Amino acid sequence: MRQAGTVIRVLLIWVLAAGTSAAGSVGLTYNNYGIRVGNAPIVHGLRINAVDRDVEQVDGINLTFWAPRGKHPNPRFRMNGLAVGLTVPVMHHLSGMGVGVLGIGADKVSGIAVAGLGAGIDEMTGIGIGGLGLGGDNLTGLFVGGLGAGADKITGVGVGGLGIGGDHLEGLFIGGLGAGADEMIGVGIGGLGIGGDHLQGMFIGGLGIGGDHLQGMFIGGLGIGGDHLEGMFVGGLGAGGDDLTGLFIGGLGVGGDRLSGVGISAFTIRVNELRGIHIAPWVHAKDESNGFSVALFNYSRELHGLQLGILNWAGNQEGILRLLPLVNYHR
Repeated sequence: MRQAGTVIRVLLIWVLAAGTSAAGSVGLTYNNYGIRVGNAPIVHGLRINAVDRDVEQVDGINLTFWAPRGKHPNPRFRMNGLAVGLTVPVMHHLSGMGVGVLGIGADKVSGIAVAGLGAGIDEMTGIGIGGLGLGGDNLTGLFVGGLGAGADKITGVGVGGLGIGGDHLEGLFIGGLGAGADEMIGVGIGGLGIGGDHLQGMFIGGLGIGGDHLQGMFIGGLGIGGDHLEGMFVGGLGAGGDDLTGLFIGGLGVGGDRLSGVGISAFTIRVNELRGIHIAPWVHAKDESNGFSVALFNYSRELHGLQLGILNWAGNQEGILRLLPLVNYHR
């Protein structure tokens, strides 16, 4: 045990001493193949250094102890293999696997990146895991952030303990609290909610879902709302928007400017213009109803279709025909 401790201490002193010079290194190598200790710029094999700076290429294993200072300490560093940093390994391009006790810094990664706290990567293809978070510009693959994950573009699978977000998300995304993006295509699950400008696919929000343009299948624990909704929508309390096309089910209500398709509610459907089939205790078409409505009370300022209910009002009928029991019809 004493001998092992002595060897480790000697090795650390050797590494620190060799790493104090920009190009200082010692080791057993031939044409850069072998083992090198210190800040050697090119190594094919095992490289150990205190602080990496101006490294060009390592093929094999690179072990570094401390994060270098500066904005771009290794602008040309291409790492092929396994990079391990006791704090934050910093490189330009990683092909293989990178492990940072605190974090990982890289412009481009192809492979696996694991960071104890977080990782910031411009472009990545593979698997990224951040203890607290994970972020970048363009991520493709599987990404997990203990608290959250975010990027300009994520393609693949993204999981955030609290949330996940970005400009463009395509794939499967799960946020403990929520998920949001300018554009999200695929499957999204948010513990509390999901929001974005354009959502396309299947989305489930614990409380609700909102966006400008929604296409696909959406389930909101409390409700769903947006400007343009197209597809199937189920809101625990309600669903609504300006332009609705498809199937809409609201626990208490469905509302909007125009509904084309099927609307079902346990209480009311209240829309300016109705087209299709509508079922609720109270169906209210403020301007016009085209199609088939079933309700306890049907109201349409202008009816072009069939109403079935206890009372049915069609404003464009004449005289007593405007309010009829059981059935009202107008072409």
